Amino acid sequence: MRVAMSEARSIDAAARGYVRHRFVRAFGASCIVAALFGILAAIGAAIASILISGNSAQLATLPLGLALAFVLAILPLVLLVLAVSAVMDVLHRRVVAAMLIALSLFVLVFTLGSIFASAMTFFGASTGIALLDAAWLLPFAALGSAIAYEMLRHGWWQLTSARTDFFAIRGWRPPPWRVFTTLRRQLGLPAFLSYIGKRRMPATLFYCAVAVLNLGLILLLILPTFFASMTETDSPLILALIVVIIGGLLAANLFGAGNMLAARADARAAALYQNVREWDVRAPILFLRAFDQDDHRAPVTGGDAFARWPAGVGRARTLDEFLLDHGSPYGPVIAIGDPRDPVPPLGAARVFVPEAGDGWQDAVRGLAGAARCVVMCPNHGEGVQWELDLIAQAGGRLSVIYLASPDLTRADTLALFQRLVPGMPVIAGDQRPIAAYAQQGAWRLLTARELSLNAYTAALNASLQAMFGLKGETRAPPSVHT
Repeated sequence: MRVAMSEARSIDAAARGYVRHRFVRAFGASCIVAALFGILAAIGAAIASILISGNSAQLATLPLGLALAFVLAILPLVLLVLAVSAVMDVLHRRVVAAMLIALSLFVLVFTLGSIFASAMTFFGASTGIALLDAAWLLPFAALGSAIAYEMLRHGWWQLTSARTDFFAIRGWRPPPWRVFTTLRRQLGLPAFLSYIGKRRMPATLFYCAVAVLNLGLILLLILPTFFASMTETDSPLILALIVVIIGGLLAANLFGAGNMLAARADARAAALYQNVREWDVRAPILFLRAFDQDDHRAPVTGGDAFARWPAGVGRARTLDEFLLDHGSPYGPVIAIGDPRDPVPPLGAARVFVPEAGDGWQDAVRGLAGAARCVVMCPNHGEGVQWELDLIAQAGGRLSVIYLASPDLTRADTLALFQRLVPGMPVIAGDQRPIAAYAQQGAWRLLTARELSLNAYTAALNASLQAMFGLKGETRAPPSVHT
């Protein structure tokens, strides 16, 4: 049965929050990783000192010391992270935004005052700050001001944005009792790791290594403070070792080691996810598209250069990648594989069928019939037209989300959506369709100024959340999770 269009709305207001939301997430993950790294580094330095000294009494108490370090330092930090995360998810988004704005304003007042005082010191004014202290305080305060500014802008967006726009960018959050999933999210690891079954530990460790190398912001904040705290009584060897470790991590991050590790982690995760149907028996999310769309990367737009600086914030991504990240909480993401390219990319798990014959049509028909949702990126390809006909023949029995194809012009996209979506209203001249879905007997059209990753992410999340809610679906049976 054909249904009527009820509304169209722009997703641009949500898309504007994408960059700074990810910046705040990246900065928070860096703080957590830096705290854990600092604790582990201190423990490692203590162990090395004991081993070098050869003191038998200290060696005898080393196991007890490690146990106490875990109980008194590492475990409390992890519990604190989980508690803060649970509280932030329970509080109203505008309450959290107000807290973020208040914190940002406080930091800005302090850092801007420090910049002014340091600058006046260099000009010979009597500020009570030694010239040497001003030399490290100035870069520290300047970086702190930039971070606070980005947090303030994000807090203001979160405070003033509509509920649907905020959740479209925030995306899925695990329930509080999924402790390790919450911790992985706080560390900046991708959401789909929670839906990879056996042997996911190596991929998790790769992503953790990326998080360690992506400490650029925190390390830049630590370095001036560290140099300012040096005294004549400090051991030159220990100080040099700390400088080498911090500088090495910063240099590795700046020269792309994090990106190389991320590529290795993605490859590992992609290989593992190919067997997702072995442990995830939920109804799948079926991704239909033309094979030549697999390599297209949607760019990130908006924000400033500093907000896009943390690793991953400004990285362009394929449709496969962001569908995997945001669709996997609702079901295993599946797609027909390109027989010309047997190495699957990071994204939907591939089902490969013979290139010759109609085998792929039978596979699509079977997957669509079992799917919880079909995400379709239509263009004018012959195979795509057959898939569109299959959806039309289902007569509304399939839950479908149409995503605009990145390889079509605005005019072609508009004409295609007018054919696919009954009763589509006229949209503004500076807008283009980016997604459409049916809900409660009516079609909803989402539009955007441009086909950016910001807009795609907001449109996909808004569609999934409207159709299936914010909580996703728990994987079953839980006994096979390892």
